[in-house]
Amino acid sequence: MAIVTDSKGNILLDFIRLEEKRVDAAALDAPLTHSLIVVEYEGKHLLLFNKWRNNWELPGGVIEQGETARECAIRELLEETNQIAHEVEFKGLMKFRLQPSFHGPERTEYGALFSCRLKELHDFIENEEARSIVLWDGASDIGPIAEIDRKLIEFG
Repeated sequence: MAIVTDSKGNILLDFIRLEEKRVDAAALDAPLTHSLIVVEYEGKHLLLFNKWRNNWELPGGVIEQGETARECAIRELLEETNQIAHEVEFKGLMKFRLQPSFHGPERTEYGALFSCRLKELHDFIENEEARSIVLWDGASDIGPIAEIDRKLIEFG
């Protein structure tokens, strides 16, 4: 049973809580391809406005060769938002059924979800992917928010 399906048909199938040290030994039926990070600052969640998808979403991206899921989350947060993650906590694995995109055909894959609290907020630097950032209170209308990411904040 799906946890949430977005408007493009991408499905968050499952959220699996386990210890981070058990991820490598987990018998996954699809590849672990990416990491996302739920970031809190002063009681609000940090979202970035993705230029390509035209919506607000969590920082994160594809795990590069030789990189751990944790390293990916920390790197992507810095690259996309100019924020430095401290005391990063692993929350679990997300299982997705994704529709065709520039990342590939329809597929099932896993992502790692992390969370952190920022000690300070650095100035945002616009980049290739992100137009801006916002600290969202969870209720204000800030425009379109990725439906799956909205749900993932609850797990972070």
